[in-house]
Amino acid sequence: MIKIKMEEKIKESIEIGHFQDIKVTAKTTIEKLIKLPKYEKLKIYLCHGSEKIDEKRLKKLIIGTKSDLVEIINIIGEIKLDKNDPFETLYTNFTKRIWSKSLLEKLNVRVCPYCNRQYTFTLGNSGIRPQFDHFFPKSIFSYLSVSLYNLIPSCSICNSKKQALNTYQSINDFYYPYEDEFGYDVVFQTSSKENDFLYWIGMNDNFDIELICKDEKHNCKVENLKRHLKIELLYKQHKDYVKDIIRNAVIYNDSRINELIEQFPDLFRSRNDVINSVFMSNIDMESWDNRPLSKLTHDIYEEFKLF
Repeated sequence: MIKIKMEEKIKESIEIGHFQDIKVTAKTTIEKLIKLPKYEKLKIYLCHGSEKIDEKRLKKLIIGTKSDLVEIINIIGEIKLDKNDPFETLYTNFTKRIWSKSLLEKLNVRVCPYCNRQYTFTLGNSGIRPQFDHFFPKSIFSYLSVSLYNLIPSCSICNSKKQALNTYQSINDFYYPYEDEFGYDVVFQTSSKENDFLYWIGMNDNFDIELICKDEKHNCKVENLKRHLKIELLYKQHKDYVKDIIRNAVIYNDSRINELIEQFPDLFRSRNDVINSVFMSNIDMESWDNRPLSKLTHDIYEEFKLF
């Protein structure tokens, strides 16, 4: 789990742009729906005792934070999507407009924040883009279908595995990419199956890959990732990659790294420059969101770099 980072100016620009793009179509859609009994609680929240939609409450619905969305859900509860639901149409039309592409470009989420396994590039008008996961599923909370901070750029695998999960029922037990991350508290580690020496030098795959919590406050969140997004199971398929990391960690020990810095001062300014080049990854935590498997690379290298 890698946090989606935004500078304050970018964040402000995104919120302004999203509200301007969505507010008219959202308001028009909602004005029609709140006449129906099914949407009575939505009307109570948005109209606040009036017959007109409160602009401030509409704004909170569209660009409110996660805590704002939780507060809204507490009031409105579940409103599930119907066949040909207007909220589904509202979302579909949003994804077809220029703003949805601009939003993805501004967020610049290059790698899936849930799994850190797949690139999620947005390439202009080429049709290449990540999927939007709805953190609170739109199938259950249809009125959050275009809420900015309910939209998580993600890979197709994570989106498909998570989309039906009611995160509201376990709100404190699931990672929220705009706020949460593994950091150094949750790590990938290997474990030998038969205490085989060849495993320690990256010469066989007689080992397992596990996701370990160093801080117990992450336990429930990690277990949910394992159970619902199958994160640990997916990472177990990367044994060939991990073998390469182990082997390179043995070959490029401290003395070899220092030697390369001395030999190529114009190429390498630091130890991490050498390590990033060797592993073709980014081992610095602030750069884990730039390339797939960066978190795994960092953790396995840290595990084996002393050997």
